[in-house]
Amino acid sequence: MLKVIKKKSEPEEFTKYKSKHKIINWDSFTPEIKQVLKQYLLEEQENSCCPYCEIEINLENSHIEHIKPKNIFPNLLADYNNFIACCLTKKRCGDSKASKWSELFINPVIEDPEDYFEYDIKTGKIIPIFKEGNRREKAKYTIDLLNLNDNRLCEIRKKYIFEFLSYSKNNKYSLNNFPVKFPSLQFFIILVNNFIKYIKLSKIKFLVFIWIIW
Repeated sequence: MLKVIKKKSEPEEFTKYKSKHKIINWDSFTPEIKQVLKQYLLEEQENSCCPYCEIEINLENSHIEHIKPKNIFPNLLADYNNFIACCLTKKRCGDSKASKWSELFINPVIEDPEDYFEYDIKTGKIIPIFKEGNRREKAKYTIDLLNLNDNRLCEIRKKYIFEFLSYSKNNKYSLNNFPVKFPSLQFFIILVNNFIKYIKLSKIKFLVFIWIIW
């Protein structure tokens, strides 16, 4: 799950449209203005990924997601900060979340998901960092609501992990050339690898020190 940083204000076309038309519901916006808005959102999102599952998306295979459901929060119907471009995958992400809402949900525009999640390299599952407390509850609720550990997604992650680790063995100085499909997952793998290398190096240094003083 990715942090969404709104670097810009809403597109000018969207602002003008709202000022010229009476906005009653989401259908008040034409398909054309929704496309403009979606393109704008995709450009802001890291690697044009769905912020929930991190699968790469484009104009054709995505929709505009209201983070806080528009039927529960009608005042946020046209609020740009309540929008993300989200994948169309059935039974996952926006489709799984639908109109359900709780303040336990981790809003990727307001909060940084990296503060809540890590990965199980063996299973490809996204898991809570914390073992107890409110942050664990929020992480678990968000994972379940978006169905971020469905079998197909975990298999895709596992494949990516294997490919990245295989590539890194022979290209450790050119990792930037490897395609970034799951930004937070790749970052996590690099962190884990660096930690393992640090532990191994520390162990070697310790053994050398023991050998010297012996």
